[in-house]
Amino acid sequence: MLVSPEIQEKLWKFTTKTSYQSDYLLQPKERGKKIDLKKSFPEKIQNFVLELGSGWGEVAIELAKNDHQTGYLLMEKKVNRIIHTEKQRQTLGLNNIRYMTVNFQWFFDELLEKEIFDKIIINFPDPWPKKKHRKNRLMQEHMLEQIYDLLKPGGQLLFATDYGPYARRTISLFRKFPKFVWDKKEYEFERPGFPISFFEAEKRNEGKRIYYINRTKTK
Repeated sequence: MLVSPEIQEKLWKFTTKTSYQSDYLLQPKERGKKIDLKKSFPEKIQNFVLELGSGWGEVAIELAKNDHQTGYLLMEKKVNRIIHTEKQRQTLGLNNIRYMTVNFQWFFDELLEKEIFDKIIINFPDPWPKKKHRKNRLMQEHMLEQIYDLLKPGGQLLFATDYGPYARRTISLFRKFPKFVWDKKEYEFERPGFPISFFEAEKRNEGKRIYYINRTKTK
């Protein structure tokens, strides 16, 4: 995290406070101590998927509903979206979903074990279109390093955006990062068989082109 130790400490105090409480919320208590995902999910679950910015939870709920053997960790800093997702989880009786409300751009690598996730999903992060704001984009070189560390060998990163310049910049980042490889195509405009969020459906209805950029961590 590219900020001073003083600012880091302030951010840490902020991220450990939340008005929302749930047995399904994984809340860090001690800085420097990683969360044990295997103990945070039912014992039968050994595979894990992380969604960064899970929004209203449509994608994760659909995936979790169809795969009870995988644990889904949803990182979403807007508590109202977590509450909405939790209501859906309760209705369906799913026990393979957990939440974190921390801002993953601050303490991403401090909280999670290395090589724990089979898949990491990033759907439609804020594109920060103005040039002066591009430094705030999630997809940066240091973030790719952190994602690489969290994925198991052979693990997948799934990225989607409707903003062409962001897609091109992300593709450029990957070209400079050979630890991730692509399979058949460097990017695609379709993602058959994958759940569609409310936000993605809106973009499609507006006629927006969606860029899907999938990468696999080298073994």
